[in-house]
Amino acid sequence: MGKLFTLIAQAQAELLALTLLLTDSEGNEYEKHIISSRAVSDIARRGLALHRKFGGGRNLALGEALAEQKPLTMEDINTMVDFFEKFKIDKNDPGWHNFENPSPKWVRWSLMGGECGRQFAIDTKNMIEEGLQDKSIKIKAE
Repeated sequence: MGKLFTLIAQAQAELLALTLLLTDSEGNEYEKHIISSRAVSDIARRGLALHRKFGGGRNLALGEALAEQKPLTMEDINTMVDFFEKFKIDKNDPGWHNFENPSPKWVRWSLMGGECGRQFAIDTKNMIEEGLQDKSIKIKAE
């Protein structure tokens, strides 16, 4: 399990890009976008399918953005981090991982990308905060 988690984290780090201005070592700025990993996207797509069939989630716009790997904002990342900080996993719930009768909590968890989404959001937020502190990242005014 630890090796799988490490591989997932590495894949997410490789796929991670930022909707921020990044500065390279020569001071040149370039724009990148925050886009969820394929693993997050797959789980969010599962969540959307479950929601269409059974209901159980309110934040469909973010779930759709994750599923379609659309660019995310810092607000989206913060929403995800807040969700995962407040969300209580109950894997003993009979509807957890039940495709025939899913619990609303499992549908919401899936809409946010599940465990992969949790790690993606936390890692992204930490990386951006570090970049803002060392000034290698600047938030682009839209």
